Amino acid sequence: MSSAARKPIAVLLCPGRGSYGKNELGSIAKALAGASDQAALREALAEADAVRARERRPTVSELDAAPAFRPGLHLDGKNAAELIYFATMAQLPVLSARYAIAAVAGNSLGWYTALAASGAVDVATGALLVRTMARLQDLAKGGQILTTSVDADWRVDPALARGIDDALAAVAARGEDHHVARSIRLGGHEVLAGTEAGVTALLSALPKVLGGEREFPFRLAGHGPFHTRLCTEVAAAAQHELSELPVTMPRIHLIDGRGDVHSPWSADPDELLDYTTGEQVLTTFDFSASVRTALREFNPDVVLCAGPGTSLRAPAGHVVIRERYRGVHGREELFASGIVAVE
Repeated sequence: MSSAARKPIAVLLCPGRGSYGKNELGSIAKALAGASDQAALREALAEADAVRARERRPTVSELDAAPAFRPGLHLDGKNAAELIYFATMAQLPVLSARYAIAAVAGNSLGWYTALAASGAVDVATGALLVRTMARLQDLAKGGQILTTSVDADWRVDPALARGIDDALAAVAARGEDHHVARSIRLGGHEVLAGTEAGVTALLSALPKVLGGEREFPFRLAGHGPFHTRLCTEVAAAAQHELSELPVTMPRIHLIDGRGDVHSPWSADPDELLDYTTGEQVLTTFDFSASVRTALREFNPDVVLCAGPGTSLRAPAGHVVIRERYRGVHGREELFASGIVAVE
């Protein structure tokens, strides 16, 4: 048996906004240092840096090399998006050497990275997509909230789930200026989005939960009302600006934010582009469905949460527990199993 055949089978999950934090400073440069198989990524990074320099903005390389993490700078949407994209892509050769990656998925912004990681777009095109979408998101006004429906053992608490539904309905009933909706189904967590008035009202109406060291709900700094109809102008602009974006058949199975699989032999590149610039901008991104499909269709040994950060470990774990995948029923069993890995 070859060494490749002995690799654990993995599904790769690419993180979204908020995943590049202070612990990730320097991670892009470190991953690229001495790597002989990253010429395309280096070229794409140099191009991204040149674009930013012309616009008199800090380059991705400068942000990554900063002596200290500055939330107002590093978490700014247009800065964070490119940092996250390049940080994840820089990890791919190492992860591919360790694991047999059967499929790729991503959470929200991570969908754009997943397109590049699967080969549906090349590295430079992925960077252009990320940069363009981050800029266009400024057209949408509003925000996002993170809350949770799971207990301490990462199982869904029906009372918390009902409380979220009730809060959404009550706030939405106040009228269009209080528009709120589910933005991302994130395992047992929920990302909710809406207008400024809607988000403010939701923060008061949602059940208060202490989860570890953080109290839910809380507002996500620098986030807009992603994956809701409040992004209609964003989608229209994206469909216009990116209409000629070169998308091809992926080399690896690609799982989208509906849980649908796009295979290397049957994917429709035009449909992938339409979904990327349209549906996924305007409707709930169901990351839970992505992970569920990954478990049911690919039977991975490992659900591999790529960096930067560790933000996908808990949401992926919630789905593993809900599916009772390979006999895992709770948090401690999950940790002991090694099914969810963070790299």
